[in-house]
Amino acid sequence: MELSLVNNNPAHTLLITQDGVPAYSIQTSQDGASSHQETILKTTKVTRLERRSSGRTETEVGQILYFGIDRLRLSLQCNGREEFKLEVLNLQGDSSVDLGSNSSWSFTGPDDKPYKWQLFIQYPVLFLDDNSQTPIARYRRAKLGIVSRSRRPFLEIFPAGINCIDLIVATFVSYMIQRFPQITQTH
Repeated sequence: MELSLVNNNPAHTLLITQDGVPAYSIQTSQDGASSHQETILKTTKVTRLERRSSGRTETEVGQILYFGIDRLRLSLQCNGREEFKLEVLNLQGDSSVDLGSNSSWSFTGPDDKPYKWQLFIQYPVLFLDDNSQTPIARYRRAKLGIVSRSRRPFLEIFPAGINCIDLIVATFVSYMIQRFPQITQTH
């Protein structure tokens, strides 16, 4: 399954299916609000877009609070309740993500499986962080089409990831915001 990014910016985009149907909306806003003595610089909302018999519905599946280059928090929701929380700290602290190297993130998902986002030749790849190293998803950047055919950037979800698409999309956006904070600067 491929979800193409309408805008070439994971923090401000619409993810569409190969048929052109909008599947997810990702919006980042400047905050400056305070929560529990912490200043939230930006809030990113990940919303699943669905067509139902009653019309189009929007379900917020994730919220990313960006506190600065050193810290962000992802809350993943299911049926309106917080199901999973991921805290990312670059400094020493209580982090639920292992920042083993500059290019990787290891974490345990809501299904108690170990996952890892890793940069492979400029492309982030999510895989099971166990002996199987099963690929779950990968991000492919846009091509301008000067030498080869142009293409939009897309998030490719492999068969092993079909049952956890919300987790993939929300952690992908979180990883990209933490790894490349400049993406939250533009709309």
